[in-house]
Amino acid sequence: MSIKRKFPAPLTVLMIVIVIAAIVTWVLPAGKFNTLSYKNENSFIMETKDGEVLLPFTQKTADSLSIRISLQSFKNGQISKPVPIPGTYHRLEQNPQSIINILQAPLRGIYEAIEIILFLLMIGSFINIFSASGAIKKGIVRLSYKMKGRETWLIIVLSFLFIMGGSTYSMDAEAMAFYPILVPVFLAAGYDLIVPVAVIFLGTQIGQLSSVTSPFSTIIASNAAGVNWISGMAERVIMFFVSSAVSIYYIVRYAQKIKKKSVSLFSL
Repeated sequence: MSIKRKFPAPLTVLMIVIVIAAIVTWVLPAGKFNTLSYKNENSFIMETKDGEVLLPFTQKTADSLSIRISLQSFKNGQISKPVPIPGTYHRLEQNPQSIINILQAPLRGIYEAIEIILFLLMIGSFINIFSASGAIKKGIVRLSYKMKGRETWLIIVLSFLFIMGGSTYSMDAEAMAFYPILVPVFLAAGYDLIVPVAVIFLGTQIGQLSSVTSPFSTIIASNAAGVNWISGMAERVIMFFVSSAVSIYYIVRYAQKIKKKSVSLFSL
């Protein structure tokens, strides 16, 4: 009797990673960089292995430490975590983790990242409720019916919607449900299988490329780096519109070529 093997559950994978990380603390040497953080409008705090040092809050101080960040970024909260100072790496006393530390790690992780966890729970519940209601599927089906005979506009509208989904809430695996709906529509219109795949898959991936408000690629990553997620918003919006225009143009051009070939074959 063969035993069916399955990939471990996410929590199991996380515990395995915690155990491996604890083992590594017994092998790799410990060390860290000096860090610089914002205290008030008059001073920085530089943390070294000997303790904390107050430095003048000036651009000259930051530049002398090879930190190319404007003072305004510290003032307005765009940089919220201590910034490592280049060239200041130093060894620390080894701190190997025990079994007790491994057992405490999940609780400590939840405590230190509670904001991100609550944010993910809210986003996940919204997406699940929105998907379970069938609103997205019904809307796509209705749009496909209304756009019958105007498939070029259907490609443009659907591509933009999938790009928007990828850029706003990292739409990815959820898009799998739309293949059975859109493939027959595009095949009936005289296109090949590449067109619906490009509209759905390319759309979501192009959206994630800019990630204007993506909770994973933008917000969580920014929080982990200690950077305000609004920083660089204008550049991401520009990338969103440029990449959307280029990808939609490419899909429409390809679809028109396939349409012409199918029409010429039927006319023979």
